[in-house]
Amino acid sequence: MRKVLLTFAAGLALASGAFATGHTVYIFNGTSGSIYPWYSSNDGMRCQMLFDRAKINYAGTITEFELEKHAYVGEYGTVKFYLCHTPLAALTTDFNGNYGGNTPKLVASFATYRLPEVEGVYPIPMADSFAYNNRDNLLLEVTWELGKNQKVSLVSGTVTAHVCYAYDARATTGTVADVGLNARVHFDTGPAVTPASFGRVKALYQ
Repeated sequence: MRKVLLTFAAGLALASGAFATGHTVYIFNGTSGSIYPWYSSNDGMRCQMLFDRAKINYAGTITEFELEKHAYVGEYGTVKFYLCHTPLAALTTDFNGNYGGNTPKLVASFATYRLPEVEGVYPIPMADSFAYNNRDNLLLEVTWELGKNQKVSLVSGTVTAHVCYAYDARATTGTVADVGLNARVHFDTGPAVTPASFGRVKALYQ
C-alpha cells in the first residue's frame, strides 16, 4: 500500500512539475452568458468558436484548452473537439470555409461527455496536442449529438462573428453569432507533449 501511495505521489509531482513548466494564456471577451456550444434542446450541434491571435500571442504546443462556464451540468453523446488554424477574422456561415484552407485536428472524442458542475474554467480533456503557430487565428470546433435537454451557459462577450452554429452535428452551413467566448489555453514548453488535461480530469468524462 505504501508503495502504491508513493508511486501515486510521485506521479502527481511529475504531473504538477510538467504543468508548471508551461505557459498559460487567458482569453477574455466579456462577462455575459452564452448557450453555445452546449444548448441541447435539439438533437445535436456543430459549433465553431474563433479566438483571436492577438489575444493568444504565443506560439507552441497546446496541451490543454479550457472554456469558462457558469455552474450548470450537461451531458452529451458522440462529442468531438477539433482545433484548427484559420486566417479569417470573422466567421461565415460556411463551416468548411471557416478553416481557411487548413485541416482541423481532432484533439478529443467521447461517446459520452459530461461537463463538471463547477463555475469558472474547466478543461477539455484533450487526447492529442495541437501545434499553434501564432500567425493565424485559432478555431475550436465542437460537434455533439444526443443532448439530455441541458443548457450550459459559458462566459462570453459581444464580439462580431466569432461563433457559427447549427443544430445538427453534420451541418455544412450554420448561423453566425456575435459571441466571443472566454477561454484559457495552456502551452507545453517542456519536452513532453502529453495533454495536461487528459490525466487530470479523464475520470470526470467516463
